[in-house]
Amino acid sequence: MADDPSHSNAPPDLRQSALRELAQARDNRALFIEAMADPIRRGIAFDLVERNCRKRFAEGEDGIKLYRQLLGFVRLGNVSKAVEEFEHRFEPMLDQELLEEVSRYGPTP
Repeated sequence: MADDPSHSNAPPDLRQSALRELAQARDNRALFIEAMADPIRRGIAFDLVERNCRKRFAEGEDGIKLYRQLLGFVRLGNVSKAVEEFEHRFEPMLDQELLEEVSRYGPTP
């Protein structure tokens, strides 16, 4: 509840703005997941991911966390081709040494 803007002590305008942003994020996630079934929409979604996340993917553990979060959304689309495309396209952008280490030993605490 601490992260729930509707229960904060923020002014009403700020609270409403935060709620709109949360709703928009949920809508964007839903649109992204739905796009996985359509190869054209999926391509557009992946182009946006590349444009917006390419540099962040290379940022060590944070990049791997972001990649895994987005991969989770792709998997929610239940389209194996989309998962394969995502992994093939974006995994090379990650810190490969760290990725191997994390795969072998798990994330650092």
